[in-house]
Amino acid sequence: MGIFLFPCDDTDASQRAFEWTLKTLVHSQQDELHLLHVIPRTKFAASAYSVPAIDVPVSVDRSAYEAMIRKAEEFIVRRFLSHMPSDSQITPIVHIIKSETDTESMGHIICQKAEDIKSTIVVMANHNKSGLTEWLAGSVSQYVMHHCKKPVLIARGI
Repeated sequence: MGIFLFPCDDTDASQRAFEWTLKTLVHSQQDELHLLHVIPRTKFAASAYSVPAIDVPVSVDRSAYEAMIRKAEEFIVRRFLSHMPSDSQITPIVHIIKSETDTESMGHIICQKAEDIKSTIVVMANHNKSGLTEWLAGSVSQYVMHHCKKPVLIARGI
């Protein structure tokens, strides 16, 4: 039995990595497949307040927050759940978490969730950022590779 944690976002790279994971790694009906999406604070703040996120408490617009959750649910169904094989006995478990947006905190959430669910492996897509972009903005997959206590597989070029 494997417990697979698949951090996902609304990208083609993430969808291809998910499809590869289903074909290659998840085989037994005893396997658990957890999809994790972290809603970055800047995405939430920008959509809710039309300003960049800053490190001060702000009141939460409940309808904007709920809209972000609905948007995440919609892309998870469209890109991932609808691609489950029709004969699959596995029902993925979906986790949607709103958090800070910097690379370290998103990576930390992934590492923490891997520990919480006692993951066998974390499988992530690589988004092929340029060297400069990765250096300036960081890389969630790099953070997870260096800090996660569970094995990490980065699906590159799939």
